[in-house]
Amino acid sequence: MRFVTSIPATNGFAATTSRWQNGGVKKWIAMTIALAAVADAESPPKRIVGTQGTGVVERGFFDDKDAWKPGDPAAWKWEEREGERVLCLVKQSKVKPPVRSPFNLIWFEKKSWEGFDLQVEVRLTKFDKGNNDLCVAFAGKGPQEFYYAHLGEKADQVHHQIHLVNHADRKPITVWRSEGTPWKEGTWHKLRVVHRPATGEIAVMFDGESVLTAADKTLTGGKIGLGSFDDTGEFRRIIIR
Repeated sequence: MRFVTSIPATNGFAATTSRWQNGGVKKWIAMTIALAAVADAESPPKRIVGTQGTGVVERGFFDDKDAWKPGDPAAWKWEEREGERVLCLVKQSKVKPPVRSPFNLIWFEKKSWEGFDLQVEVRLTKFDKGNNDLCVAFAGKGPQEFYYAHLGEKADQVHHQIHLVNHADRKPITVWRSEGTPWKEGTWHKLRVVHRPATGEIAVMFDGESVLTAADKTLTGGKIGLGSFDDTGEFRRIIIR
């Protein structure tokens, strides 16, 4: 797999270079490898909510449907499958965000985080030869203030990026990225997002492989959201450390 870096430039365009050309790439790869090395096979208590930044595991996010606030309720539905609750984005939202940012987001309203390690299983359900995507939003303080990781099939100026939304249209802040997200039709994938506000580090992994990193200290924390820019998909088994 070939990798590219995307670094926001002061002249209003993104400078793209090949693998290892940017000196910061090694740092980010080392960080994401270290994060991936954390054992996923831990056996934590079934549900603990409240403690942050200490390795305590939080589960049960889909137990309370009312804890989730969608931009357009008609675009979302809950399903029970083999005793497990699945959150489904089933169609394009008719609600237009105030600035250029994902149309289809649903936010967990009962808590905010200042730093986290989020893991969730995701399945893209729209494959139409476009640059289909799913997203994870975080550090949300409102519809015009949050980060989001865009897991697009192909990396370009706006797809497959980590973006900052700060009372203006989305802005890519990606430092390093792969060529795209290898979505497979009908497949559940394991997505992991880590945010460390103290250092500004953001890392995204897809099925155990690093796909996106960024460095930004604009937002220190807030709510977490799931969704897509303009596609459909499903989410299950979310946990946060």
